[in-house]
Amino acid sequence: MAELDCQKCKRYKGCPGKDWYHFGEIRWCPLQIIWILQPEHAQMLREGQWPLQYVESGESRQLHAEAYFVKAVLVITEVEVRLAMTDNNGELLVTQVEDGRTLKNLSDGAREILMYVKGNRRKKVGFRRWLKKIYYHGKTTLKGQLAGVI
Repeated sequence: MAELDCQKCKRYKGCPGKDWYHFGEIRWCPLQIIWILQPEHAQMLREGQWPLQYVESGESRQLHAEAYFVKAVLVITEVEVRLAMTDNNGELLVTQVEDGRTLKNLSDGAREILMYVKGNRRKKVGFRRWLKKIYYHGKTTLKGQLAGVI
């Protein structure tokens, strides 16, 4: 199977995800947000180190690191700022990711937070207002958006 190219990815719903992303692949999709929030990755990013990738070539293993410390800190800070915009509800998503949950088994509340946090840009409206717009103004519901994933 060919390696996924996240730079050209338009939809995350059919994507199985990857075990490692380099900085240039970050497109703020839900799978990448979960990868960033995983405890081992989040800790390394806060320390200014990009998570390592194990590559087996022949009989020897190599470690590949990507990005300098500035890129690592930028990524984790952006996610944390977006989580802070959820009126302290972001802790629900962080806790569930730390417990090992994936996109398919997140609670509805954590899934709502993840959908608010994802995307190339930060949302201009607050989390509560965004939820009202999604649920009460004829927009598709979050469950409808995730129907292809689950």
